[in-house]
Amino acid sequence: MRIVGLVVVIAGMLVAIGENLTAFVDPPSLIIVVTFTLGVLWLSGTSIPQMFRALFSRDASAEECAAAAAGWGVACKAAHAAGWIGVLIGAVIILKNLDDIGAIGPGLAICILTALYGLFVAYGLCMPCQRYLESRA
Repeated sequence: MRIVGLVVVIAGMLVAIGENLTAFVDPPSLIIVVTFTLGVLWLSGTSIPQMFRALFSRDASAEECAAAAAGWGVACKAAHAAGWIGVLIGAVIILKNLDDIGAIGPGLAICILTALYGLFVAYGLCMPCQRYLESRA
């Protein structure tokens, strides 16, 4: 059922986006979310390989699942925070370029798409992984 849920979410988003898929691709926003999330995981001492091992292993112990679920919880909060940090970075770029209308676009893209990426990673990826591992722990 989890695979069906993932397919429904992705299909729904692709149908809603339609022909505008390239408008939703912004490498700086993706870099902000991914690097911030990974950095927070490393700073917190979370074992990223253990998070994935427990997720994809059928014979992981309850303790391993609980530790991995805690790691996915940290990743969820970090990705959500990264989205808000990206909003603030984008807002600063926009305000810096208020005198040049043509230069506002990149800041606006970072502002909006970083929030979108952060929410998608937090609630579309990390939270389901956390809940799944909690149910196994």
